[in-house]
Amino acid sequence: MSTKLPPLGGIPKRLIHDYEAGIAKITKRVLPPKLADKTPEQWLAEIAARSQQADIHEASNWLARKMVQAVSAVNMKTWRQAAAKHMRSAKLYKLLRQELQGATGRRVRQLVKDNAEYIHSLPLVQATKLTQEIAKATQQGARPATIAKMMRTRFPELLRSRVRLIARTESQKASSALTQARAEDLSIPCYVWRTSKDARVRHSHDIMEDVIVFWDDPPSPEALAGIHSTLGHYNAGDSPNDRCYPEPLLTLGDVNWPHKVYSHGATHMMTLQAFKKQFAKYKIEEEVTA
Repeated sequence: MSTKLPPLGGIPKRLIHDYEAGIAKITKRVLPPKLADKTPEQWLAEIAARSQQADIHEASNWLARKMVQAVSAVNMKTWRQAAAKHMRSAKLYKLLRQELQGATGRRVRQLVKDNAEYIHSLPLVQATKLTQEIAKATQQGARPATIAKMMRTRFPELLRSRVRLIARTESQKASSALTQARAEDLSIPCYVWRTSKDARVRHSHDIMEDVIVFWDDPPSPEALAGIHSTLGHYNAGDSPNDRCYPEPLLTLGDVNWPHKVYSHGATHMMTLQAFKKQFAKYKIEEEVTA
């Protein structure tokens, strides 16, 4: 039985779950045994040393490469599936075959490098945060039994939460980055912002659903929703724990008009004629289907 592909720019949940499980296994290999029997300083030093050993780096690189390659393979299939439905299919296929020489190839290599760093440094980063909590608790007069409990119970909580966040965030960011890189290689300047359309979608992202966005002019969804945030401007799928994704606009016939468009800090409902006039420099294809 064939597996149903996600929409163009999307990512299967199984890839996120597999990545989370893989990160969890590597972090367990970094942690020293009998955690509660060590002082915070000894414990932190052991984690720092272990996280730099060759086998941990090798495992981290292998897992990062596996995730990025899996995401890239699915992403490529969705591009080919979308291209087959359009009159541009021959041109798109040719460019997709050449992609590893361009922006996509560079992005793949950078994604592997970045994710490998996230994986092998994860236990040390979280352990450092916990030792800061312990130092503060000690200054406030916490007893040794309290400190031991923090090391025994608080750290696994921190680690599990961070593993989950990294798996979700980085796999979706990888998919979105590859979508953008392929779009750049194919001279596709904009996308339609897509959400998961469920109750967990944050309000700031819900208002971006089905909005056309240009890669070089990302929005600040929180600002549009009147919410104070330090996230700034970003494309779909590029914020922490983000389940949104960018769906490249292959042709102007892929959406109904009038349509909502984001540009320079605001969204506007635009007719096709107004859109073509305002964004004429991008030369977006008009064909609908083959």
